[in-house]
Amino acid sequence: MPWTQHHLLPQVALPPTGYRPAAGHIDVWTLHADPDTAGRAHRLTSLLDASERHRADSFLSADRRGTYVLAHLALRLVLANCLGTAPQAITLSRALCPSCHKPHGRPTLPQRDLHFSLSRTRNTLMLALARTRVGIDLEAADRVDAALLRRLHPNEQESIHRLPPAHRPRALLGCWVRKEAFLKGYGSGLGAGHLQSVDIGPGPEFGGHSAAVPSGWLLTPLAAPPGYAAAAALQSRTTASRPPAVAHHGCDLCSHPVHAADAGSALSA
Repeated sequence: MPWTQHHLLPQVALPPTGYRPAAGHIDVWTLHADPDTAGRAHRLTSLLDASERHRADSFLSADRRGTYVLAHLALRLVLANCLGTAPQAITLSRALCPSCHKPHGRPTLPQRDLHFSLSRTRNTLMLALARTRVGIDLEAADRVDAALLRRLHPNEQESIHRLPPAHRPRALLGCWVRKEAFLKGYGSGLGAGHLQSVDIGPGPEFGGHSAAVPSGWLLTPLAAPPGYAAAAALQSRTTASRPPAVAHHGCDLCSHPVHAADAGSALSA
């Protein structure tokens, strides 16, 4: 069956009913909350649950509110097709944190064969879908500063300091999105000192120190719009160095999703 577009949110590419990502793959959506799309999304807030509507109303910034609403609507619309149910009927809960065992871990579904992760910054968001635990992170390049560097593991800080000055911002941003994607997928989040206690490394492209990926996890960079960096983490038992990612972009939607390695121009449109 072909993929479709939502009539009010044409950016959102919707999978066929009953869809599941291929084993060991990550499906990724990149969406932009431009004023027109944000306005369309607000017409569908009845599809959100009470806690999501309350959270949306708490944002003082209209831009942040619009991005949040679009992110959670897109998530519910995609999941509804996967599960064959209404968007508002989907029940989202929180897993136990693997560190303190309290119910504030990663968001989950009752279905064990479908996992998701959201990341949003400014008016851009990314949604990841997989059959195993997954984490995704999207960050703006101009967020890189000395304060961000100090929040990393000491080994990561040292590795980045050793790089030529021109390479440090990109290495820092890459390290940050890799680490946040993993922590979101793992379920511990960014609190309780996890940013400084977990050593992910800036990635093999920068040479020198490159920490081993935590056992049972794969990390991959993702194509992102200009001025942003993104990465995903996938729980996996395979020996592949990185999981394949399939990118879905509503503006160029067809019945055959684009492989992430070929999707740079589409994602930046």
